[in-house]
Amino acid sequence: MRSAGAALWKVLVPAFIGAAFAGLAACTTNPATGEEDFTPFMSPEEEARIGAEAHPQILKAYGGVYEDAEVGAYVAKVALRVARASDLPDIPYTVSVLDSPVVNAFALPGGYVYVTRGLLALANSEAELAGVLAHEIGHVAARHSAQRQTAAVGSQIFGTLLGAVVGSSAVNQLFNLGSQGLLASYSREQEFEADSLGVRYLARAGYDPYAQASFLKQLADETALAAKLANRDANAAQVDWLATHPANEARVREAARLAAETGVPHGAGEMNAAAHLRAVDGLLYGDRPEEGVIRGREFLHSGLGFRFKAPADFHLQNTPAAVWAFGPDKSVVKFDTGEKAPRQEIADYLAGDWARQLRLSGLRRFEVGGLAAAEAWTRLQNMRTRIVAIEGRDGRVYRFLAGTAPQAGGAHDASIDGMVKSFRLLSKAEAAHIKPLRIRTVKVQPGQNAALLAARMKVEAYALERFRVLNGLGEGGEPKPSSTVKLIAE
Repeated sequence: MRSAGAALWKVLVPAFIGAAFAGLAACTTNPATGEEDFTPFMSPEEEARIGAEAHPQILKAYGGVYEDAEVGAYVAKVALRVARASDLPDIPYTVSVLDSPVVNAFALPGGYVYVTRGLLALANSEAELAGVLAHEIGHVAARHSAQRQTAAVGSQIFGTLLGAVVGSSAVNQLFNLGSQGLLASYSREQEFEADSLGVRYLARAGYDPYAQASFLKQLADETALAAKLANRDANAAQVDWLATHPANEARVREAARLAAETGVPHGAGEMNAAAHLRAVDGLLYGDRPEEGVIRGREFLHSGLGFRFKAPADFHLQNTPAAVWAFGPDKSVVKFDTGEKAPRQEIADYLAGDWARQLRLSGLRRFEVGGLAAAEAWTRLQNMRTRIVAIEGRDGRVYRFLAGTAPQAGGAHDASIDGMVKSFRLLSKAEAAHIKPLRIRTVKVQPGQNAALLAARMKVEAYALERFRVLNGLGEGGEPKPSSTVKLIAE
């Protein structure tokens, strides 16, 4: 969360400004697909305008551009190489690396292409990154967004993005983040078509066309691991939360078949793994420092100077607006901050300001870590909801909003109470000691295996599984001697 959260690959974020587009129906032959384009509401010029208008809002929703000139130049170079091999080599592409830990890539009309630093960290070669970019450029070349004729108000982007990222219908319902389906995926046919074009562009650009299949397989492993970390029932065959992408296994097989059709022998094209690993060495991993960091079950915020700990069976998810904890039986806790008048008593703030429109019961005052606090109970969307406000310094208020399903009764009340009571302020020395996580690359030394290398990573849960997924080793895989691997380190 800022001082003021699955893993997706292909999602189009519609952020079109305006309700309708004037113009006559256009019917032309698409150079990428060889088929007739029938796009009555969107000309190429309108696509460019829409992309330009949406671009600043996308940057804001995803935390802005990742401020590393060398990383940006590397991704732009790879994108340019792929774009020149596409069916629309002359249109201006705008490629941005987003400062987000979410594994994601998407495209907007008019040649706006985005990848997150989370995706850069997951990829293990330049060819795999090129495969992602080629897939997105395939969507642009095939004019898939124009075919869908989708429109949404830009101000709604962030709430819907958050609902998609955390993948929780309970959050959408309880906290009204927006579940109108604005973050819609492409159709299965369009996804397969973009895969086909992407493999074609990879081969034309001189990359190994099999890299797209290898990254899709790694994405499936990342999806399964994310589900395990979040205590969810995993469906590794599903690419995203919206359940509209083709199954990963089917896409991997199809991508491999398409690569074979290019006639490029497996391993004959460029992979450029060393170049990619050099580019991501030092890349920020996970949350940005100014938004707080997750260490195991703890959330620590050096800027705001506090920490708290989630229960053992809860999973933390940090977002720019709030920190979320997801537990069993669809239990969910939202943590954020607010402000109150300097002399206002904390219970008066809770009942009179923050929750003044709710029907409260059981209002009481208590202390948390030596700080004045108040709590009350209510119901939101039929969920038992506990509201807690803790008074900080200079009018700041720290707030927990916890929802549990009625059928769970009070089974999780003690765990959530422990989370609230774990809250405390940090000293300046403690805050200064908090460091962000980064990707570090190391050479595998004789005698080192996956378990030994994983033990060096600054993660607590599933360290070995994370190491293997991060390095594309597969289940039970081991790094090759003298190879270069990625670690998560401070």
